[in-house]
Amino acid sequence: MARTPVTVRRAQPADRSAATEVLARAFASDPVMSWLVGPDRDAAPRLRRLFGHSLGVELRRDDHLVDVVDAGQAVAVWSEVDEWKTPTLGVVKMIPTAIRTFGRHLPRALRTLAGIERVHPEEPHRYLDFIGVHPDHQGKGFGGALLASMTEDCDERGVAAYLESSNPLNEPLYARHGFVSRGPIELPSGTPQITAMWRDPR
Repeated sequence: MARTPVTVRRAQPADRSAATEVLARAFASDPVMSWLVGPDRDAAPRLRRLFGHSLGVELRRDDHLVDVVDAGQAVAVWSEVDEWKTPTLGVVKMIPTAIRTFGRHLPRALRTLAGIERVHPEEPHRYLDFIGVHPDHQGKGFGGALLASMTEDCDERGVAAYLESSNPLNEPLYARHGFVSRGPIELPSGTPQITAMWRDPR
């Protein structure tokens, strides 16, 4: 039986709540995110705060690059070329949410973020901040549809793309869409592996 085509669309402010839930549920079992929150905690409620804040900031922008599929079962959050780094004011506004999300693990979350940013490519590119599929809808092609939609646009514009894979199980999917591993990022001892992946336009 043929799979029903997946529709990718740009998210609207009304999608914020559903998109927050998708990302929180998807990343609750992510090796890196669950480690940062703490293995002794239910990650999803804490991640709702984090993603709710981030999506609220993004969806207020007319030029945001937040995409969802169909009824919102999957979400991808991208940053435009040269806009991947959060401005200082944005970092300050994020502090209360970060404290509520990571609690006593906030120092290691900040060390991990600093390690990731230290090796972020200087070449112009679009950056995949987050991509997640609701656990009830994984394996249906939603993640691939989101990646295909944006990488096709990158190809049309001649723009490279970059991401950090925090789950080795997802790397074959990224590879199928043209991302090539640049190897593990050097991070503080004990941090689960994060792999840098780059995609040249085609």
